[in-house]
Amino acid sequence: MSASDTFQNNASGQAEGTGDGSGLADTARTDLAGLGEEVSQQAAALGQEAQAQIGELADKAKGLADEQKELLASQVSGVSQALNRVAEELSGNNEASARYVRMMADGAQRLTSTLNDNSVDDILAIAQDFGRKQPAAFLGLAALLGFAASRFVSASASRSPRSTIAADTTSVEPSPYASVSGGTGGSDVRI
Repeated sequence: MSASDTFQNNASGQAEGTGDGSGLADTARTDLAGLGEEVSQQAAALGQEAQAQIGELADKAKGLADEQKELLASQVSGVSQALNRVAEELSGNNEASARYVRMMADGAQRLTSTLNDNSVDDILAIAQDFGRKQPAAFLGLAALLGFAASRFVSASASRSPRSTIAADTTSVEPSPYASVSGGTGGSDVRI
């Protein structure tokens, strides 16, 4: 029996019984206290469930961030290797350019090492520290990364419908109303 049922039973018993107002008030206080306890227990249970769900979501987000970090590390490593090949090709013709390309390749390799050697939380701490120490450079880098990301998204979006249309045209069957020109009279024949 819940606290509200007890309250209703006690209240109806008091109304039929002695008519003592203080007994009814005591019963109401007791029932309200029980109801308050029940509400606080349910609120605590809901809070624990919400914390568990937030923890699960945080774990999923960290897992996704780790996957993206590994993908980024492999892509930056590929860029570093490509820059090293370009530097080797330039070394015979233009040594100054080759030196600059090697410097960029070294920077990309250091970034790859940083990504591989640190967790997502460590990388975020490094970024925050850099932002505090050099805010102008941080904002410039953030703007550059935002520009690159928007270009990537717009390029991916513009490529996507074309590939879908190209895939659809390869599997299109001719319409039963397609026209075929006749060999002798030059008139169109409907199939």
